[in-house]
Amino acid sequence: MDAKPASASYTEKTEIVLPQHANAIGTAFGGTIMSWVDIAAAVTAQRHCGRVAVTASLDRLDFLAPIRTGDVVRLCARMNAAFRSSMEVEVSVEREDLSGARVLCARSILTFVNIGDDGRPAAVPKLLLQTEDERDRSDAAHRRREARRRRSDR
Repeated sequence: MDAKPASASYTEKTEIVLPQHANAIGTAFGGTIMSWVDIAAAVTAQRHCGRVAVTASLDRLDFLAPIRTGDVVRLCARMNAAFRSSMEVEVSVEREDLSGARVLCARSILTFVNIGDDGRPAAVPKLLLQTEDERDRSDAAHRRREARRRRSDR
């Protein structure tokens, strides 16, 4: 199985916040944003492993700024690390106003598991780290993975 660069699985998803996506004060429901994040991350994971990948965990989803009805939302998902059968994907969420200005509104880190034909976890290709940023992201992902393991051992 050949290693793949992060650029091969990079995903951008664009949505517009409609009234059905918003709460009583006109900002997007957190659950709607979570759904969009999960979909963008799943596409990235599946592009990397070339198979169905399922969400195993969401480490965090930090809401940093409101997203309002009428805003265009841009989600960017990238691979941070590939382990044996799992992958860490990071998603950034930006709002874009009518002028084209973008504001970072949310960030999330998710773990996906590659699923084989037998329904069990299957090996994933290694992630080819080509830049210093990609190496830093991978190192941080490995530290988070170890922290998750320590928490689950408790």
